Amino acid sequence: MNNSRISDGALSKMIQTHPGQSWLSSEQFARAIETLNQCASVCTTCADACLAEEHVHELTHCIRLNLDCADICGTTAAVLARPNDPDMNVLRSLLQTCQAVCQSCGSECERHAQMHEHCRICADVCRQCAQLCNELSQSVTA
Repeated sequence: MNNSRISDGALSKMIQTHPGQSWLSSEQFARAIETLNQCASVCTTCADACLAEEHVHELTHCIRLNLDCADICGTTAAVLARPNDPDMNVLRSLLQTCQAVCQSCGSECERHAQMHEHCRICADVCRQCAQLCNELSQSVTA
């Protein structure tokens, strides 16, 4: 296994080199993309942890929302990583959808948080991501 590490701030540096104009600073873009990707990874891992639980049948809705949230957060991050000339109406809708799924997933995980630490962690991350998506969707101008 290679011990090399991606340099800190690589995403922000990459966005800074982008010649297109954007509606956010490179630091804001990088933070948003990293938050969305982290939420996607946490949700995927929470779904996998739920599948490993003894009473998995009680977690099927949670697993479904985890996977939906992971997919939508990952897609939102990918769209944000292409800041050149986005369709702002599509971007706003995507951010609002991402906020909604993060809220739903966070609420469902919260229901299981006392029994499963992975759900508590996921609920916290989803709430943070929902807040970010709300802030970004409000800052998008058509």
